[in-house]
Amino acid sequence: MSPIGKKTFQPALALSVAGLFALLLANTSPVLTFDVAGRVQHGYIVTGIVELFRQGYWPIAVLVCVASMLAPALYLSSVAYVSAACSMKLSLPRIRQAMCLSEWTEPWNLIPVYSIATVVSVVKLRMIGAVSWNDGARWVLAVALLTLFAQQVFERRLVEHRLEALGLLSQPEDA
Repeated sequence: MSPIGKKTFQPALALSVAGLFALLLANTSPVLTFDVAGRVQHGYIVTGIVELFRQGYWPIAVLVCVASMLAPALYLSSVAYVSAACSMKLSLPRIRQAMCLSEWTEPWNLIPVYSIATVVSVVKLRMIGAVSWNDGARWVLAVALLTLFAQQVFERRLVEHRLEALGLLSQPEDA
């Protein structure tokens, strides 16, 4: 397979930017609404993290925060940054570090796992009271799909080839 030009990076750029917008909406919209004995509570992604921390499960709270909020944001941002540089043939600062960041955060981007865990929790919580899905759940699903698609179209080998052609891989580390 040989690089086929700047159009190769446009899908990764589009998917990562759309994923960032969906991630923003997923974190600002309620995911679930719980109704237990007349007490209604809206659940956001951060609500679960805060509750885990309050109950003394701070290592799990940190893990959930990294895997469901921080890693997806860093991954999608770095893919967007590198894809923009490659598709527009721009010499952006710290491009190599952004490429390394995308590789490092990709396995920590566990938003699809968060989605499955949410479905399992809804099944368990329905035994206690009424649970309904809200718009945040749709945005979490959108982030999961957009991230998975971005991972499929963002190819390291093509990025390296483009960055070499631009003369960016031979620069010193702090350039």
